[in-house]
Amino acid sequence: MLPQCIILEALEKKIDIIALCDHNACDNVEVMVTLGNRFGVWVIPGIEVETKEEVHLLCYFPSVNALRDFNTFIANFLPRVPLQENIWGEEWVVDEEGQIVEKKDYLIVHPVNLSLEEVCAAVHRHGGVVVPAHVDRKSYSIFFQLGFIPPHLEVDAVEISPQASWKEVVRKFHLDGFQAIRSSDAHTLREVGLGWTYFSMYGLSWLEFVLALHGEKGRKTILP
Repeated sequence: MLPQCIILEALEKKIDIIALCDHNACDNVEVMVTLGNRFGVWVIPGIEVETKEEVHLLCYFPSVNALRDFNTFIANFLPRVPLQENIWGEEWVVDEEGQIVEKKDYLIVHPVNLSLEEVCAAVHRHGGVVVPAHVDRKSYSIFFQLGFIPPHLEVDAVEISPQASWKEVVRKFHLDGFQAIRSSDAHTLREVGLGWTYFSMYGLSWLEFVLALHGEKGRKTILP
């Protein structure tokens, strides 16, 4: 899953927009954004945060700087559990050529000590949008952990898994009125593009992306 390989995979599958959302970390995002700009793929800066309720939230930002500031904030609430590489494998930070420039020595696959409400508020405070991840799954989803989406929770859309039917998910979880995206949640190269979303919008920009995510001013998301 080296950055240049992900970009090439997206190009081969004719994907215009991707987001890199590593678990509680964003160290490889800037390289991805740079390579995306070079090869014509819009890479939205992102991160997947695991809240203290063990719910996964996809958090997207208008710039690498905004993402980095947000990551600096949540890093204060991530316990420094030593990384046992024989169990979890190695966590790399790489450059544009795929060369390792840093190895993490602590576990990033761990809940941060922040609630759903606190993470959502922090995302919006840093100019981003927040999307509960794979809401149809039986692990690390808001419905599996809580059983519902709290009415006061400020989320911008929801995400479903590649194989999920939006109509079935709406019926099962009473999601009428929510905008949705479908993502591949790729952990291997061949999984890139397994799930996708059409964005009906006027050009590739952060404002258009947010309008489509909210279903506003004629913009919208369309699940195939």
